[in-house]
Amino acid sequence: MKAIDSTGLPHGDADENNFVLPAFMQRLLGRDDELPVRLYRVIFGEGARTHWHRHNDFQVLFGLSGKCVVVNRMGREVPLNPGDVVVIDPEEEHWHGAAPGTDGEHLAINLGSDTTWLDAS
Repeated sequence: MKAIDSTGLPHGDADENNFVLPAFMQRLLGRDDELPVRLYRVIFGEGARTHWHRHNDFQVLFGLSGKCVVVNRMGREVPLNPGDVVVIDPEEEHWHGAAPGTDGEHLAINLGSDTTWLDAS
């Protein structure tokens, strides 16, 4: 059993090469933890979102607060409210962030180890 105290983990600005800011991220489980899952708490300010990207395995997003949205390349837009879950298929190109006119926070659970970052637009 492994306990993770999130209060002791750093959080800060998300990487501007992969996010439209303002966005903040806290890594809860990463490559260094030698587990088959990655876990990130992400806070999106109004207008913030990720760039387009895809993962080599499933990604699960769990809404924590505010309102988020998830969009795929086919134009499907799925709301992500507190308590909601969105599952993104492996290799599905998508972005996620704050819903228009608001901010939002979610927990990103990546079952794979690789994220391929794409364009911002």
